[in-house]
Amino acid sequence: MKYNSSNSQGEILPNLLGLQTAKDVNESEFEGFLRAEIYFTEKLTPRTKFTVKYILRLHKEALKHLYSFAGKLRDVNLSKGGFPFAAAKFLPETMAAFEEEILSGLKKIYENKE
Repeated sequence: MKYNSSNSQGEILPNLLGLQTAKDVNESEFEGFLRAEIYFTEKLTPRTKFTVKYILRLHKEALKHLYSFAGKLRDVNLSKGGFPFAAAKFLPETMAAFEEEILSGLKKIYENKE
């Protein structure tokens, strides 16, 4: 579900903070991802395993203040700035393939956080 905003983006997602402009939503998302980056970087260990579950945890930490769906695979189609995100009905399969084809090929142990 979406609602109209007064800016050129046309629509923004309903959110827990009641933000109604794309500028405010973008700033809130940015701040959330910055906090999540700091939090997850501090928690990194040489054995941190990057999985779909880990990505969903990151998503939840970054956006839980703004969206009720944070940390979950979405069930609606979205686009931003004219760029369509992966179709919702294919997300479970897409994320499973991403984990199998990309994430599972990452190192098992890292020498350092960088």
